Amino acid sequence: MERTLRLSRSLFTVSSNCGWSRSFVHSSSRVSSTPNPGQKISSSENEESTIEKENFEDVTIFHKPSKHMFDIKLKSGSNHFSFFLRKSNRMVNLSFEEKFRQDGPHSSLVQEPSDTVPPMQSIDEIMWKEVKPVDWKKLPEIYLQLSKMRLTGLVVVTTMAGFVMAPAVFNPVTFALCTVGTALNSAAANAINQYFEVPYDSQMNRTKNRPLVRGVISPLHGVTFAAIAGLTGSSILLFGVNPLTAGLGAFNLAFYTLAYTPMKRLTVYNTWVGSVVGAIPPMMGWTACAGTLDPGAWLLGGILFAWQFPHFKALSWNLRQDYSRAGYRMTCVTNPEQCKRVALRYSVALLLLCPLAPVLNVTTWTFAADSLPINAYLTFLAWNFYRQGDSNSSRKLFRFTLIHIPAILILMLISKTHNDEAAPRVEPIPQ
Repeated sequence: MERTLRLSRSLFTVSSNCGWSRSFVHSSSRVSSTPNPGQKISSSENEESTIEKENFEDVTIFHKPSKHMFDIKLKSGSNHFSFFLRKSNRMVNLSFEEKFRQDGPHSSLVQEPSDTVPPMQSIDEIMWKEVKPVDWKKLPEIYLQLSKMRLTGLVVVTTMAGFVMAPAVFNPVTFALCTVGTALNSAAANAINQYFEVPYDSQMNRTKNRPLVRGVISPLHGVTFAAIAGLTGSSILLFGVNPLTAGLGAFNLAFYTLAYTPMKRLTVYNTWVGSVVGAIPPMMGWTACAGTLDPGAWLLGGILFAWQFPHFKALSWNLRQDYSRAGYRMTCVTNPEQCKRVALRYSVALLLLCPLAPVLNVTTWTFAADSLPINAYLTFLAWNFYRQGDSNSSRKLFRFTLIHIPAILILMLISKTHNDEAAPRVEPIPQ
């Protein structure tokens, strides 16, 4: 069975298991160019692959169970690399001491080593070793990384906004339970996502330092954290809030891990599926407060759904080499023109969605007027991105999306329609 080896940010495939018994190293150099793994990356910037001379060392590893020797490339000066074992789904981090570097050629993998590379005769001479277990004091930081706290923070903020926007009496206890339960569900989904994507995250500069990729914790540890967070969050939503909110949370957790995550490598429509996941949290907040999915809840979900397209398309534009290398099916890689069109299309959709808030009696007409210039400027930036398609226009669009959604939610809260009839009333007991 094939095993995938990650070494110096590249992936190599070897037919073996982990169990290396001896190794010897010698220096070499080669000229390498930036690879294009299967799909062209179109851009109006006429980007060219860079060719640079890099020093590498040939590392020969003998696998005792299969009696095979393997020649791999190790970047000069690097004493560490990681094996990803697909069968057990774990990373093994290895390092060796400097004194075992040998200078000189190695003529063949199938011949005995020459005099310039003396063989290692005993198991005591093997200097490969696994990295020490993580310090428990670092676990809180690792758990925050597993949870993708910035993404989880956005999920929590939109959930809170949905709760406050609902036309019902504000209950601080329910509000707190909904916030905590949603945060735990989001943390569980993100941790499971990282567990599934270890071999692909290892190929991307943006994700190569995630805990499971670096082997800081074991896959079992990561999955255990996700299971505890998911079960705790779902229980809080079920027993502390209401079954409808818990059902939406459970659906979102399953949809994110079982549908969106595998679809990222299958079809460009994974972005649409992921946007559904991002649209549900404000609806959960609404149902936690009001207990029903009113038209206002669907409107909030629609706004979040549309906003994610200019946000993610602009973000992915400058990461398309990473996505291409990891094999993700993103429009920025497979169809850059579609990527720009989609960002513009959904920016225009936000211009049409926000005026529906007063029509549905969610806000006053003040919100329609106040949101117009914000949505118009977003559309303007999306138009520039569509026309220019360069790093500068995509970066400007992405940065504004970070301001756009908080501004829209704040304006909605300010202009909220206070519908007293929707709030439950407590009738006095007859005397």
